[in-house]
Amino acid sequence: MAQGPSQHSGESGETASSGRGNLAARFFSTFRMWSPAGGSGLQPLFWVSFAALFIEIMLVRWIGTEVRVFAYFQNLALIACFLGFGLGCYRAAGRKILPFDYFAIGLLVLVVYAPIRGWNAMLESMTAALSFFSDAAIWNAQVNPNPGVVFRLFGTAVLLTTALLILLIAIMIPLGQWVGAGLDAATDSVRAYSVNLLGSVAGIWLFAGLSFLRFSPAYWFGLALVITLMAYPGGAKLRKAGIAVFAGSLVLLVFANTRDAGTFWSPYQKIELTDKGEQQYEIRVNNVGYMTIANFTPEYLARHPELACCFRERSSYDMPFRFAAARERVLIIGSGAGNDAAAALRNGAGHVDAVEIDPVILSLGERLHPEQPYESPRVRKVVQDARAFLRREQEQYDVIVFGLLDSHTQFSSLSNMRIDNYVYTAESFREARRLLKPNGILVVKFEVREPWTWLGQRFYGMLSQIFGRAPVTLYAPQYGALLPATVFVTSDDPALWTRAAQPELAELIRSIPPKFPLTTAGAPPAATDDWPYVYHQLKTIPKAYLTVSAILLLIALLLVRGNLEARSFSTWHFFFLGGGFLLLETQMISRLALYFGSTWLVNCVALTAILLVLVGANLFVSKRPPPREGPFYALLVAGLLANYFFPWQRLPYGTRAVGILLSVAYALPVFCAGVIFAESFRRCDRKSNAFGGNIVGAVAGGLTQNFSFIIGMNALLLLAVVFYATACMFGWLETSRVAAAEVSTGRAATVQ
Repeated sequence: MAQGPSQHSGESGETASSGRGNLAARFFSTFRMWSPAGGSGLQPLFWVSFAALFIEIMLVRWIGTEVRVFAYFQNLALIACFLGFGLGCYRAAGRKILPFDYFAIGLLVLVVYAPIRGWNAMLESMTAALSFFSDAAIWNAQVNPNPGVVFRLFGTAVLLTTALLILLIAIMIPLGQWVGAGLDAATDSVRAYSVNLLGSVAGIWLFAGLSFLRFSPAYWFGLALVITLMAYPGGAKLRKAGIAVFAGSLVLLVFANTRDAGTFWSPYQKIELTDKGEQQYEIRVNNVGYMTIANFTPEYLARHPELACCFRERSSYDMPFRFAAARERVLIIGSGAGNDAAAALRNGAGHVDAVEIDPVILSLGERLHPEQPYESPRVRKVVQDARAFLRREQEQYDVIVFGLLDSHTQFSSLSNMRIDNYVYTAESFREARRLLKPNGILVVKFEVREPWTWLGQRFYGMLSQIFGRAPVTLYAPQYGALLPATVFVTSDDPALWTRAAQPELAELIRSIPPKFPLTTAGAPPAATDDWPYVYHQLKTIPKAYLTVSAILLLIALLLVRGNLEARSFSTWHFFFLGGGFLLLETQMISRLALYFGSTWLVNCVALTAILLVLVGANLFVSKRPPPREGPFYALLVAGLLANYFFPWQRLPYGTRAVGILLSVAYALPVFCAGVIFAESFRRCDRKSNAFGGNIVGAVAGGLTQNFSFIIGMNALLLLAVVFYATACMFGWLETSRVAAAEVSTGRAATVQ
């Protein structure tokens, strides 16, 4: 695709040489014979654009589940794919045109699933080594106090990360070559660009369909092989050897994902289920422990009296209800496999709304939880994003519980945010407060671990500020399979603190204090909807993220050198268009996710809407005389500034009208950006180079997102303004250069 989440955001171009003509001939002759489109014209470009985006999304999703550091820094994997695709566009006239680098994909699978003893531990230590800085919390990462060990692990992690990023880039280069060749071969560049966008939409929804149907990566990669073989079935011995390597890696992939019958793939993450005996289970997400299914039935407790005597008083699931004045209506945010719902029923809840975003985890609870809480007529199951539910719900509750939500997955590969980032902002807690009855209590549970005790202080400070009084705070240890947690309890009802002062509860609070100082002094800044980075200590770029970004930036500088025509105004024009659009796209998807929910479906719909708006911009350009770009730049900048300054947070987010208004407000800048790009692309002589420059610009825009850790999400719009203003300047310089060249040519002809 172009200008956005797919790799098709740029343009490319070189003069039509005989080599390029031969390439274009190969492009069309191959697809006439073998492509499913089976025809000439722009059908081959649609097919290869479809394949390119499908493979890009597949790689980003898969690497994020199997190599955990990419689960937290997923947009870096996307940026690596952008870089490879952009480089491929620059090399569209090159001799080596393959639809897929089979050697690279085979080697990537081998690196991740290497059948070497202790290799999985090595990959896990890579995540820990890159995250030994304590300014960003990564679940289960241990900080080694030995500097020598840390240095060795860090060096190994840097080398492994570099190798993985290079392999991702290598896989995408041939796909960029094919798309660049198709754009160069097309007689109508704007129409070709539209076909590229529509192919990208098809790629998005094919992968979305596979995710919805819960297919594993073996099916994703197998389909990628089929697609590329249909696109280009013949080849030399080297190519056949590459296909054999990839086919062999598929065997390894199938084995890695079928050796355990308890592995499931939801639209969000890889989920592994382990039977711990006595109807109890451990659930792992992206290869790390995440939650449990606990058995606290009367039969189980009769066999374990040591748990029966105390779990209601001290477990993080049951103990919070001791502070409640009433328990008739209970809301659980992040109900998981059902432990919180079972605890609510045990403690007399008359009605429970259980909100869980992942349908696979919910289904495991329905099927396996021994207390069957989800089968109770008193429980209403809601598969929804927590913020979307809080915004729209009007019922009031006696108890609202924020479960253990620590996410291991980002809601979008374009973003630096995890799925639950918007759940733990000050605005989210205020929305929950709105749903409390006058004597209702809010319970926030979170696993606060060393060395990230500042997380506890953040929650303590946020809740103190919102409710005007410090929350009741205590640490609930693990009981059986019920996980431990720091528990914060607060309310608008002063009677909560009166109950907490009663001898029995007061002794409980004193006996299990939290692992951090109960003071707001020195607490990290509150997480907000504009700065939702709850897992980052300060408003700085986390050192782990900075390290991986630096690796990727160095790779980009080395690879782009010699490919990017740095002296061309046109190159920089498309470069800054690509960077500005990615920043606009990231901000738009984040804002829509905040309103409509951070679900996979919202993500797919938002990306599709962006691409279709760009197609509409292409139709606008193709049906009219060449438009002047100046007014569209002015409208684009005005739209970006209007969205930045408009107080969206003051509007009643629960209404459909506001959602439509928000969508239109962001669609206008996207449309203007599309018109500018399409018209510039139409005039450009060197299509594949322009496309490549645009994609490499998207790499710069992706890395520029790091500044949102400092200035917030909304300020990305101001950075987009800077990118587009710079693009406008280079566009004007290029137009002036072309005009001067035409005048000079005319004068020379007159003299002759």
